This record gives sequence, C-alpha cells and structure tokens, in this order.
Amino acid sequence: MRISTQMMQRLAVGSILDRQSSLSQTQQQLATGRRFLTPAEDPAASTQVLMNNQRLSITKQYQTNADRSISRLESEESILAAAGNSLQRIRELAVQSQNGSLGQESLDAIAAEVKQRLDELIDLANSKDGSGEYLFSGFQGNTEPVVNSGSGVYTYQGDQGQRKLQVSPTRQTATSDPGSAIFFDLPYSGGGTQNVFKTVYDFSTALNNNTSVGSVLDDIDASMDKLFSVRAEIGGRINAISSQKDINEQYTIQLEGLLSEIQDLDYAEAVGRLNLQLTGLQAAQQSFQKIQSLSLFNYL
Repeated sequence: MRISTQMMQRLAVGSILDRQSSLSQTQQQLATGRRFLTPAEDPAASTQVLMNNQRLSITKQYQTNADRSISRLESEESILAAAGNSLQRIRELAVQSQNGSLGQESLDAIAAEVKQRLDELIDLANSKDGSGEYLFSGFQGNTEPVVNSGSGVYTYQGDQGQRKLQVSPTRQTATSDPGSAIFFDLPYSGGGTQNVFKTVYDFSTALNNNTSVGSVLDDIDASMDKLFSVRAEIGGRINAISSQKDINEQYTIQLEGLLSEIQDLDYAEAVGRLNLQLTGLQAAQQSFQKIQSLSLFNYL
C-alpha cells in the first residue's frame, strides 16, 4: 500500500494528540488523587464508591444524632441533680422543723425557704433545652409542662411522649423523659399518688399554720427516689450511646478504608506512568519533525 506524505503526517499528529490526552488524564489523576475521574472509566468501582459514600453519610448522621442525644440527656441529668439538691435541702428543713422547741417565727422562716425551694423546683421542671423547647413536656416542646393554678394545685400540661433519635440502623435512644413520670404520680403517704410540688406546698402551709407536717419525710424521700431512679436510667442511656458511638466510629474507619482502596490513586505508579507518557510524547513530537522532512521535493 502506498502511503502518502499527508497520511503519514496525519497519523503522526493523531499519535501526538492521543499521547497528550493520556498525559492530561494522568495529570488530572495526580491533581485529584483519584484513580478514575468519571463513572464511565470504571462503572463497577463507581457504584461501590456511591454505595459506600451513602453508608458513610448515614453513619455520620448517626454520630450527629448520638452527640445530640448525649447533650440533651446530660442537660436533663444536670437539671434533675439540681432538683435532687433542692429536695435534699427541703428534707433537711423538714427534719429541722420537727424540733419541738421552735417557735412560730422560726417555723415561718423555714416555710419561707421551703417556698423558695418550691419555686426553684418548678423552674427546674420547666427548663428548656438548647433549642428553646421544654425538656419535660414530652412531644409538646412548646408547652410549659408545670403550671401553678394556685392553692397548691399543680397541673402537668405536656404529654407522655419520649423523644427519640436513631443512633444506629437498629437502635433508637430516648433523649427525654416526660415530667409526669418524674414529678407527678408519686407514692403518697396519705394514700394514692401526689406530685412533688403539692407535697412541698402542703409542707410549707403546715409550717405557716403550725400544724402537723404528717409523713412529709416519707413523701420527700419518695420524690428523691424517683429522681435518683430516672438519673440512673439516663446514665445508662448515655453509656449505651457512647458505646454505640465507638461502634459507629470503627465502621466509619472501615468505610473510609474501603473507599481509599477503591478510588485512591497509586501515586508511585501514576508518577512512573507520567514519566513514560512524557517520554512517549517527546518521541512522537521528534518523529513528527522528521516525518515533515520526508518529501521528494526536498531532494529535487
């Protein structure tokens, strides 16, 4: 077959362009650190990358949920600890008030502090979280949970819901407790149940009236026991979430390792390939210069 000078030049130019394209792709791989730049280059690997990125994104959301859960539970535990301290002080005042030598003036002074502690308990029960929602209202985050209707009548306005967040594909964790389960429906020495606010209110009223405080110590102890029980449960949840966070972190590391194996570039191989491609391009360019001079007209 006869090959014209024009055909030889066209083939040489095509070879140069092909080598430039390969060199450009290698340069982009080195710049991005990725083995393939488009899904079309490796469809199977691209599918694996997409799936693992989705898993990684979901796991990171679980970690965010876990952090939020721990933060909310720690806030709740701190508030209940403060409520426990208030009740402990009220209990001390109850013991002090049973000293038969105290006069009415002393009892009124004790009652005044008890009322202050009662207001403190109500404020704690109506605490809000970082987003401005009430902690102890169940799902009714914008509704104040405890309302004082006067004359020792205290009403719970929230619901019985427990907010939950997903911290793994198979685990949800409760991030709140309804106030009804903490401050209301407590065992009452007089029979039935009573809320802690009513207990403290009745104690203060009895002191002002210099009447028997009855079994107020038993009622306060029942309230404190409930607080301790809920705090212990919260601590258990925090520990479980922390453990799940460690599991999620290990899974994240595994996913990131898989992604690295699939898509990360072998720099040593790529640099070696780049050098070969540069050499090949230079050789193609030099040969093209020689081909251009291969014409009979140059010898006429």
